[in-house]
Amino acid sequence: MQPLRLRRNLTAYMSPSAVKHPAKLFGVALDVSDDPFSLQLKLASIWARQQGQKLHDDPYEAIIEQITWKKGQIEPAGRFPLASWLGPRPRPSDQRLITREHMQQFLDDDGPLKTAHELRDFVADKILPGLPVMVGIDHSATGGVVSALSELLGPDNLTVLVLDRHFDALPLSVRMEPVLGMASAYPAGARDLFLGMSGEDAYCCGNFWAYLLDKGLVSPERLLFVGVADYPAEKAAPEWETFRERYLAFEERGCSFFPLREFDGSYSKRLERFLVEKIRTPYVYVSLDLDVGAYRCVHAARYMDGPGIEEKALLQIAHLVARGYRSGKYRLAGLDVMEFNMHLLGITTEDGVKDATVPVARDFIQTLTEQ
Repeated sequence: MQPLRLRRNLTAYMSPSAVKHPAKLFGVALDVSDDPFSLQLKLASIWARQQGQKLHDDPYEAIIEQITWKKGQIEPAGRFPLASWLGPRPRPSDQRLITREHMQQFLDDDGPLKTAHELRDFVADKILPGLPVMVGIDHSATGGVVSALSELLGPDNLTVLVLDRHFDALPLSVRMEPVLGMASAYPAGARDLFLGMSGEDAYCCGNFWAYLLDKGLVSPERLLFVGVADYPAEKAAPEWETFRERYLAFEERGCSFFPLREFDGSYSKRLERFLVEKIRTPYVYVSLDLDVGAYRCVHAARYMDGPGIEEKALLQIAHLVARGYRSGKYRLAGLDVMEFNMHLLGITTEDGVKDATVPVARDFIQTLTEQ
């Protein structure tokens, strides 16, 4: 049985002829990491504020300044409530909490999963039957929105299209073990530091899709990944074999991939064919991890370990999805843009390239929400 708050909004979604409600843009600024560099950036942010510098608090504030608001089409819906020390811009009074120990305690207490559950209820109570449009940081928050929509629509009726440079369904240990196994390349204790950052099964931004799949909240046949750079090669070195097997096991379960390497050369027809063939449900949710455009059109994502796709390709995907729902093939159930790095927004690189993360995110959102 659906929870009451979701049953109340069911008729607004299930009928293809139901009234289209406006998109509601909201912010989720969860930014928790026990990485020392991340902690230093948070502390630097506090000190900059104390010296009078004006900084955007979160992605929501940065985006709402540039969105073209159209009544009945897209409207601001505020922020999901979070303690300030959990966000990118802690208050000066939070300084004692910005430590590895406090961040680790939040992770050990299943803070990201609890946040996702609270966000699921927030979306059900405050956003639906409007179209959820989330801008945020920690990608694991997407699990909360997808859970709300899955409970409302049913997982078999919902395709989730993920644009991400990484496949976020693997434990950190599986991802890092081949690299950290090369003892000569890392100082003593590095392996324990990395593998101790999160539990093997703890819900986090690196493995939350596995949780949603295992809980039946997303159907593997309806989970699509575009732009992943870590899709395994046909042959793997022995130390990468476990990673390859664990990764491809999800493909065997039914997940579909359009890897980053597919964007080499003339990719447009292949990309369009992939989306047309794979989207077979009445509803589609689109989740954008900004690192999919790293160093091409985005310079302010949290994890930028290599180049991604160009802005043209990113917006082409948005146009293709929009064309599909405008033609009546399906309805857009919601979208998100995640993994903003607030500390790098608007920077100019050493090569003189000015970061365009916010304009790119704005154009992606508006392309998908313009009716």
